[in-house]
Amino acid sequence: MLNTIAFVVLGAALILGAFSVVTVRNVMHAAYWLLEVSVVVAGLIYFLSAEYVAILQLLVYVGAVGMLVIFTIMLTRRDPRDDERPDSYSYFALAAALLLFAALAFSVVKSPTLVARPGAASTSLVDFGLQMFSTSGWALGFEIASLLLTVALIAAVWWTKERDD
Repeated sequence: MLNTIAFVVLGAALILGAFSVVTVRNVMHAAYWLLEVSVVVAGLIYFLSAEYVAILQLLVYVGAVGMLVIFTIMLTRRDPRDDERPDSYSYFALAAALLLFAALAFSVVKSPTLVARPGAASTSLVDFGLQMFSTSGWALGFEIASLLLTVALIAAVWWTKERDD
């Protein structure tokens, strides 16, 4: 019962934080909400009995990426008006988000195999390494995430560079 209550509270905090990231006008406040979302995701990962991945989530995303985003915003802004985002929203982005949500909801409802099951415990470091770096292991996901973050960082540097107008 307590796990259910904690899961519902974390889920509500995640939805509120994600909604706040995209709706607040101040970019710095959006970065703070993004930190909140990362902490809540770590809590949800912890409830899935993946304590190691939850600690990695806290260290990498909250500790490193979150602070990098905040310092990047603080160091690159030239004018206080740069902190404000316009009120215009993209209807294409809204349609894409709704389509993604519908696809995810459909797959969760229709697929009986989406239940999180803990894997067999590794008895040695070699077994753990084979499990991590196999084709269905965890390393590929982390490498894809690091590639995505590198592309985002390059895009942020390109976006804030001085332009000849």
